[in-house]
Amino acid sequence: MLPRSFEVGPLIIHLYGVIIAIAIFVGWYIAKKRAAIYKIPRNLFDDPILLLPLVLALIGARAYHVADYWSFYSASPSSIINISAGGLGIWGSLVGIFLGFWLVAKVKRIDFLSLLDLASPSLLLGQAIGRIGNYINQEAFGPPTNLPWGVFISPENRPPQFRFSTHFQPTFFYEAMIDAIFFLILLFLSKRLKVQGSMFAMYLILYAIGRFVVEFWRIDTWVIGTVKVAHVISLAAFLLGLYLLISKRGLDTY
Repeated sequence: MLPRSFEVGPLIIHLYGVIIAIAIFVGWYIAKKRAAIYKIPRNLFDDPILLLPLVLALIGARAYHVADYWSFYSASPSSIINISAGGLGIWGSLVGIFLGFWLVAKVKRIDFLSLLDLASPSLLLGQAIGRIGNYINQEAFGPPTNLPWGVFISPENRPPQFRFSTHFQPTFFYEAMIDAIFFLILLFLSKRLKVQGSMFAMYLILYAIGRFVVEFWRIDTWVIGTVKVAHVISLAAFLLGLYLLISKRGLDTY
């Protein structure tokens, strides 16, 4: 098991934060290289305004996680800002990113759907890399397993009902692999999908399918009654993506 943090002189470096930073940089770099395909100026990627989607993504991700674990955070409000210990909800992050891109598109007078089309492959690859952070923090895993690829979870990170189990389904790796495959599929489709919004639609469809399937193994996600919130959001995202893909109303080709 890799350490969660290490010291460099007087600094404490958290591996979770390093992995998230790498995911952001890789997504930014790929989008910048592909910007011309969607007629988006490359100098946009050197503009500080792109910090807006990043900040809103972090706020949205943390807000989703805090809402999920409100019983804990309501009793310990100071823990809300301690993201170094993990706790970022991807659906909240995506809402923040999309809102941030909408504001960027408005300010810079860039087509919003084109911006989302460009960002879609980067989002999938960034999500794949980011899931490695779940492994570092020993979170977002599945039920106990005897499979050879089961991951060891320290006693303090095990759910109470599984405190005597040692190895668990690595659902974070499942989702990382699925997202990486979908990233390659989107790159392949980008040469064929020429209608504005179609790449973003495929992103919604593919990611929703992957998350919906992996969610069956997750044991730590938000549940209302007997329904997993992520299942509901995945279904909504899938239907929205399907609608965008087949309607094409008001969408122009590049």
